[in-house]
Amino acid sequence: MNTVAERLAAWAEGEEARFLGRTEDEEPCNGWIAEYWRIVGDAAGRPHYHHVDGRTVDANGDRWAWSAAFIGAGVWAATRGADWFAYCEWHSTYLRDAIRRAGEAGDQPYRAHPIEAVPVRRGDIVVQWRQGIGDGAPDRPVTWQSAPRIDPFTSHGDVVVRAVDGAVEIVGGNLADTVQRRRLVLAPEGHLRDTAQVRGHWFALIRFG
Repeated sequence: MNTVAERLAAWAEGEEARFLGRTEDEEPCNGWIAEYWRIVGDAAGRPHYHHVDGRTVDANGDRWAWSAAFIGAGVWAATRGADWFAYCEWHSTYLRDAIRRAGEAGDQPYRAHPIEAVPVRRGDIVVQWRQGIGDGAPDRPVTWQSAPRIDPFTSHGDVVVRAVDGAVEIVGGNLADTVQRRRLVLAPEGHLRDTAQVRGHWFALIRFG
């Protein structure tokens, strides 16, 4: 199927394969991360992203988190450069936009759903509130109900690449400083059952088309 969701999942699998567990500060991975930032910077009109790569540090000496740039670059590739996605360094930016679109009538290129509302599919983006990361964001739990009122908030998004036999496999960037696959349990209805995590909880799903 030649859909945005399928192309996004295939892109994420391709990035996992080429990183091969190598980390952000290694070449050529550092250059690939710089390309994510260039794509997102151009798409979002944020030229300062052009100076970021896998080794860039902030004022506190911490490396820039690039997981949202990973998602943005993947969506840009899957949509062939669509301008309707909310590209940013924060996952909360595109999630809040998807929640807004979910409340609007008519066709939308993507919408958000509460994590327990729909069965997970290949090509979805699942979003987790994350604790204790992200300069300038309040360190308090975020839920589906509170997300529209908080900007920005710390979170993480992964691309679903497989959902079968009671489990889902997801691929994301900046996990252990690389592109990594994780496996989570699905409820019988097909939605994520792992709502409680050590550093946060899964609360939203984004679907294209």
